[in-house]
Amino acid sequence: MEENLSRRSFLKKAVGIVVGLTAASSAAPIVRYLIPKLSKEGDNILTNADGEPMNEKDIAEGSSFVGSSAFGPTIVVRNAGKLIAYSAVCTHLGCLVKWQQNDDTFLCPCHAGRYDINGKNISGPPPAPLPKYSVTIDASGHILLGKV
Repeated sequence: MEENLSRRSFLKKAVGIVVGLTAASSAAPIVRYLIPKLSKEGDNILTNADGEPMNEKDIAEGSSFVGSSAFGPTIVVRNAGKLIAYSAVCTHLGCLVKWQQNDDTFLCPCHAGRYDINGKNISGPPPAPLPKYSVTIDASGHILLGKV
Protein backbone atom coordinates (compact mmCIF):
# COMPACT_ATOMS: atom_id res chain seq x y z
CA MET A 1 0.00 0.00 0.00
CA GLU A 2 2.88 2.36 0.83
CA GLU A 3 4.37 1.77 -2.65
CA ASN A 4 1.08 2.79 -4.37
CA LEU A 5 0.85 5.95 -2.28
CA SER A 6 4.38 7.06 -3.21
CA ARG A 7 3.73 6.23 -6.84
CA ARG A 8 0.50 8.24 -6.73
CA SER A 9 2.33 11.12 -5.04
CA PHE A 10 5.03 11.04 -7.71
CA LEU A 11 2.47 11.09 -10.52
CA LYS A 12 0.63 14.04 -8.93
CA LYS A 13 3.88 16.00 -8.75
CA ALA A 14 4.86 15.08 -12.32
CA VAL A 15 1.45 16.09 -13.68
CA GLY A 16 1.62 19.32 -11.68
CA ILE A 17 5.03 20.16 -13.13
CA VAL A 18 3.89 19.45 -16.71
CA VAL A 19 0.73 21.54 -16.26
CA GLY A 20 2.74 24.38 -14.69
CA LEU A 21 5.32 24.41 -17.51
CA THR A 22 2.56 24.32 -20.14
CA ALA A 23 0.73 27.21 -18.48
CA ALA A 24 3.93 29.28 -18.20
CA SER A 25 4.91 28.69 -21.84
CA SER A 26 1.37 29.57 -22.98
CA ALA A 27 1.23 32.73 -20.86
CA ALA A 28 4.47 34.27 -22.20
CA PRO A 29 3.15 35.15 -25.69
CA ILE A 30 -0.14 36.39 -24.22
CA VAL A 31 1.69 38.74 -21.85
CA ARG A 32 3.94 39.94 -24.71
CA TYR A 33 0.82 40.67 -26.77
CA LEU A 34 -0.99 42.53 -23.99
CA ILE A 35 1.95 44.71 -22.94
CA PRO A 36 2.78 47.13 -25.78
CA LYS A 37 6.36 47.59 -26.94
CA LEU A 38 8.03 50.61 -25.48
CA SER A 39 9.60 52.77 -28.12
CA LYS A 40 13.35 52.72 -28.16
CA GLU A 41 15.39 55.64 -26.94
CA GLY A 42 16.58 58.00 -29.63
CA ASP A 43 15.54 58.16 -33.25
CA ASN A 44 12.92 55.76 -34.54
CA ILE A 45 14.49 54.88 -37.90
CA LEU A 46 12.71 52.72 -40.48
CA THR A 47 14.88 49.71 -41.31
CA ASN A 48 14.85 46.96 -43.93
CA ALA A 49 14.96 43.20 -43.28
CA ASP A 50 18.73 43.36 -42.71
CA GLY A 51 18.33 46.05 -40.05
CA GLU A 52 19.82 48.72 -42.32
CA PRO A 53 18.23 52.20 -42.25
CA MET A 54 16.02 52.97 -45.23
CA ASN A 55 16.78 56.03 -47.30
CA GLU A 56 13.87 58.14 -48.54
CA LYS A 57 15.29 58.05 -52.08
CA ASP A 58 14.80 54.25 -52.14
CA ILE A 59 11.00 54.62 -52.29
CA ALA A 60 9.81 55.61 -55.78
CA GLU A 61 6.63 57.56 -56.53
CA GLY A 62 3.53 55.38 -56.13
CA SER A 63 5.46 52.53 -54.55
CA SER A 64 5.60 51.29 -50.97
CA PHE A 65 8.03 49.71 -48.56
CA VAL A 66 7.29 47.51 -45.54
CA GLY A 67 10.01 47.71 -42.93
CA SER A 68 10.56 47.67 -39.20
CA SER A 69 10.53 50.45 -36.65
CA ALA A 70 10.17 50.71 -32.89
CA PHE A 71 6.41 50.64 -33.57
CA GLY A 72 6.64 47.23 -35.28
CA PRO A 73 5.97 46.44 -38.96
CA THR A 74 5.52 49.74 -40.81
CA ILE A 75 4.42 50.52 -44.36
CA VAL A 76 5.65 53.69 -46.06
CA VAL A 77 4.16 54.94 -49.36
CA ARG A 78 5.32 57.77 -51.60
CA ASN A 79 2.19 59.48 -52.92
CA ALA A 80 2.28 62.83 -54.76
CA GLY A 81 5.94 63.19 -53.78
CA LYS A 82 5.21 62.90 -50.06
CA LEU A 83 6.01 59.96 -47.76
CA ILE A 84 3.20 58.67 -45.56
CA ALA A 85 3.59 55.94 -42.95
CA TYR A 86 1.16 53.60 -41.20
CA SER A 87 1.30 50.47 -39.13
CA ALA A 88 1.47 47.56 -41.58
CA VAL A 89 -0.60 45.42 -39.21
CA CYS A 90 -4.29 45.03 -40.09
CA THR A 91 -6.58 46.03 -37.24
CA HIS A 92 -8.73 42.94 -37.80
CA LEU A 93 -6.50 39.94 -37.09
CA GLY A 94 -2.96 41.26 -37.46
CA CYS A 95 -2.04 40.27 -41.02
CA LEU A 96 0.32 42.58 -42.92
CA VAL A 97 -1.35 44.96 -45.35
CA LYS A 98 -0.10 45.57 -48.88
CA TRP A 99 -0.20 48.75 -50.96
CA GLN A 100 -2.38 48.57 -54.07
CA GLN A 101 -0.97 51.24 -56.38
CA ASN A 102 -3.70 50.80 -59.01
CA ASP A 103 -6.45 52.10 -56.69
CA ASP A 104 -4.47 53.84 -53.91
CA THR A 105 -5.63 51.51 -51.14
CA PHE A 106 -4.08 49.19 -48.59
CA LEU A 107 -5.31 45.59 -48.82
CA CYS A 108 -5.27 42.99 -46.09
CA PRO A 109 -4.88 39.68 -47.96
CA CYS A 110 -6.27 37.57 -45.10
CA HIS A 111 -9.91 38.71 -45.22
CA ALA A 112 -9.96 41.33 -48.03
CA GLY A 113 -10.07 44.30 -45.67
CA ARG A 114 -9.33 47.62 -47.37
CA TYR A 115 -8.05 50.96 -46.13
CA ASP A 116 -7.90 54.21 -48.11
CA ILE A 117 -4.79 56.38 -48.62
CA ASN A 118 -5.52 58.02 -45.24
CA GLY A 119 -5.50 54.64 -43.43
CA LYS A 120 -9.28 54.68 -42.89
CA ASN A 121 -10.99 51.28 -43.05
CA ILE A 122 -13.33 51.36 -46.05
CA SER A 123 -14.42 47.73 -46.55
CA GLY A 124 -14.15 44.28 -45.08
CA PRO A 125 -13.85 43.29 -41.44
CA PRO A 126 -11.20 45.74 -40.07
CA PRO A 127 -12.79 47.49 -37.08
CA ALA A 128 -10.48 50.53 -36.96
CA PRO A 129 -8.16 52.63 -39.14
CA LEU A 130 -4.44 51.90 -39.46
CA PRO A 131 -2.35 53.82 -36.90
CA LYS A 132 -0.55 56.69 -38.66
CA TYR A 133 3.03 57.82 -38.03
CA SER A 134 4.69 61.13 -38.74
CA VAL A 135 7.58 61.02 -41.23
CA THR A 136 10.69 63.16 -41.11
CA ILE A 137 13.94 62.79 -43.01
CA ASP A 138 17.27 63.23 -41.22
CA ALA A 139 20.42 64.78 -42.71
CA SER A 140 21.51 61.38 -44.08
CA GLY A 141 18.17 60.82 -45.85
CA HIS A 142 17.00 58.18 -43.35
CA ILE A 143 13.29 57.90 -42.65
CA LEU A 144 12.40 58.76 -39.04
CA LEU A 145 8.97 57.91 -37.66
CA GLY A 146 6.98 59.36 -34.79
CA LYS A 147 3.54 59.05 -33.21
CA VAL A 148 0.85 61.31 -34.64
